[in-house]
Amino acid sequence: NRMADLVQHPNQLMFTDEASRDRRTQQRKFGYALKGRRCTVRRHFVCSSRITILPVLTLEGIITYDLIPGPVNSERFLQFLRELVIPLTNPYPGP
Repeated sequence: NRMADLVQHPNQLMFTDEASRDRRTQQRKFGYALKGRRCTVRRHFVCSSRITILPVLTLEGIITYDLIPGPVNSERFLQFLRELVIPLTNPYPGP
């Protein structure tokens, strides 16, 4: 309800989130075993680089994104906003 008071139409909203991916993303951290038996998992050690994606989502879908090798800090996130997001915006109260 508070957002409805601030925004005249949903097309004024933009959402962003950080997601990352590397070769270890799909490795399980937990497993199942018979009662009284220890769960063991055999896997190969993988040392790979992490890639972070910063997408911006609106009612029209993903309008821009940035793929960044490694983690994202606040300085890099602000650079993403200045270079890729702000140019796509309009003055309030426009969409």
